[in-house]
Amino acid sequence: MTFELLPYRTKPKKGETPKAGLEGNVGHFGPVIVERCPLYRPLEKGMDTARLSGPAFPETTFRGKRRSGQPSLFKAELTLDGRAAELRFNARALKKGDRALRIAYDGREYVYSSEGLGKANVLEREGVRVSIELGRQIPPADIASAGTATGPVDAVDLAIAIVLQEVDTDVLTLSGAALSSPFALMQHFSDRAE
Repeated sequence: MTFELLPYRTKPKKGETPKAGLEGNVGHFGPVIVERCPLYRPLEKGMDTARLSGPAFPETTFRGKRRSGQPSLFKAELTLDGRAAELRFNARALKKGDRALRIAYDGREYVYSSEGLGKANVLEREGVRVSIELGRQIPPADIASAGTATGPVDAVDLAIAIVLQEVDTDVLTLSGAALSSPFALMQHFSDRAE
């Protein structure tokens, strides 16, 4: 199965918060939307949230320390229909496989990895693979995301893979970690100040 996710931004009315994220139709699962607030909100104590919803999908929320205008893998929490998933990753590992994000949810074990900056992000569990990469350019300056799912994929698999598209996962690659290390250092000091 293949699918496409398009970026969107809202222009809020007075007193509303702007929203940004991804939306699209995912095969027979139908419409899905991921939204987050692109503005820094001081009352959130440096945390940011991405929410996924759609009629066929579990309500999925990813919350993490804000980096690059998105939630990150630092201090991260993932919940699906109000039930927490367990997240583990080693930001100091040198091998690509050791840097992957490991997700345990409802008896399933997932591995989420990045093939490199600007390349595909892949969510895998036994027999299932969901890959999402940069797609076609949308004038004037946006880029769609192109997804491919193989195996007996279900709404939980897709929800996790899609919500992670709105998360800063640069630390899953060595080059991304090197580029973001000044931010990581600042984040370390801000974490200690809290």
